[in-house]
Amino acid sequence: MSHFVSNHRLSESNRSFVNQLSTVSIPNNVHKALADPRWKEAMNEEMKSLQENKTWEVIDRPPGKKPVGCRWIYTVKYKADETFAPVAKINTVRVLLSLAANLNWPLQQFDVKNAFLHGELSEEVYMELPPGCMMPKTDSQKVCKLQKALYGLKQSPRAWFGRFTKSMRAFGYHQSKSDHTLFLKKKQGKITALIVYVDDMVVTGNDPEEREALQGHLSREFKMKDLGPLKYFLGIEVSRSKKGIFLSQRKYALDLLRETGMLACQPVDTPVEEGLKLRIESYQVPVDKGRYQRLVGRLMYLAHTRPDLAYALSIVSQYMHNPGEQHMNAVLRILRYLKSAPGQGILFTKNEDHQSVDVYTDADWAGAVDDRRSTSGYFTFVGGNLVTWRSKKQNVVARSSAEAEFRGIALGVCEALWLRLLLQDLGCVSKQPIKLYCDNKVACDIAHNPVQHDRTKHVEIDRFFIKEKLDEKIVELPHIRSEDQLADILTKAVSSRVFSKFLSKLGMWDIYAPT
Repeated sequence: MSHFVSNHRLSESNRSFVNQLSTVSIPNNVHKALADPRWKEAMNEEMKSLQENKTWEVIDRPPGKKPVGCRWIYTVKYKADETFAPVAKINTVRVLLSLAANLNWPLQQFDVKNAFLHGELSEEVYMELPPGCMMPKTDSQKVCKLQKALYGLKQSPRAWFGRFTKSMRAFGYHQSKSDHTLFLKKKQGKITALIVYVDDMVVTGNDPEEREALQGHLSREFKMKDLGPLKYFLGIEVSRSKKGIFLSQRKYALDLLRETGMLACQPVDTPVEEGLKLRIESYQVPVDKGRYQRLVGRLMYLAHTRPDLAYALSIVSQYMHNPGEQHMNAVLRILRYLKSAPGQGILFTKNEDHQSVDVYTDADWAGAVDDRRSTSGYFTFVGGNLVTWRSKKQNVVARSSAEAEFRGIALGVCEALWLRLLLQDLGCVSKQPIKLYCDNKVACDIAHNPVQHDRTKHVEIDRFFIKEKLDEKIVELPHIRSEDQLADILTKAVSSRVFSKFLSKLGMWDIYAPT
């Protein structure tokens, strides 16, 4: 692996942090954990916290009541926390990081200890006694009657988020209309933004006094831990330097290769073989459906920082219900592509116009062999940085290439309008129209032409929607050559030469590359 990933470009502190990510062994059951004094101490500390918080009371099981199960979950919280249940939109996070890179905003991370214990339960819930040696020996008829929410309880996220929202509003913050997990406060022309993912939150903005006041408020309300500058969250590694902010999932990719036995595989240059068209064969060789679904699910998590995987994941996920050998081979090729650059990610740099919104949309007409539906895709940029992308098979069959492209344009416009609204919430109001790049001249002509045609009546709503935005000068459609259409790699399997050319234009880098 030393030929494909290296830490030599990192600063000394960042190199030390990255090395620590892979050093701790996590037990997979309570017996292994109790055999390790460090894990046993952590479990005792957790039980002490739960008891001090009066999370439950041990009672005799009421007749006719069935308690929910209880188990320990082990993970390691590094200097920056990893959380497996994101609440916030990852797209919103990338927009915030783009602004932070462009405006030199600091990124500070906080963790709430036992976050869900702050949520009050309104329902009657009984739980089995926690396994292990922390509870006194009682008979099997004893259960825990929950007073507070706990991780894994379906009521917990709602209870905790309601409690947190109430606290933030009381301190003068309001929720963004674009993402309800984003809290904002504007004061004297300055802004502070907090985004929360379950018990993990990131604060940024240009008002240091307000950030300090917010930290004090949260510490009074909850048991808080200041994790310092943002480095690791949702399995995403965040590195910052004078060049910008870099996001990658290097550790996650290496762990996935190790767990699937693909560390020693032969790497390839693209995630999809050029010209590949997957289909359901009449006599296809069956494969392990559960393994296929698990692999695709694990790979889809990489899509947070890997737009280069978007098209490949879009096509393999269409065969989750009935995978064959060709589909499994396509998934294994994605893993082989990961081997070539496990540290690849997105770089957010400082650009002149941090408020601009640009969109690239494209469509592959009737590309799906099974049903002849088209595939559309878009890349959106805020302030010159790639923030959102999507590759998706269209819901209906398009009768022409122009119609397929037109539906792709409508999808891109919707995404751009959401980004514009989010930027307005963050105090970035741009007077410049959204630039939407489409290389299909007929689709652009239809968008500008108000005359009704028989050939466009089946996309009439999209046509009026786009025409309205053009007339209001919210959107413009500048001409672009097909060879410059970045979204081309979201709709079809292209050559390695075209693929690598577009990746650099998307702002994708690999700071872990050996040379």
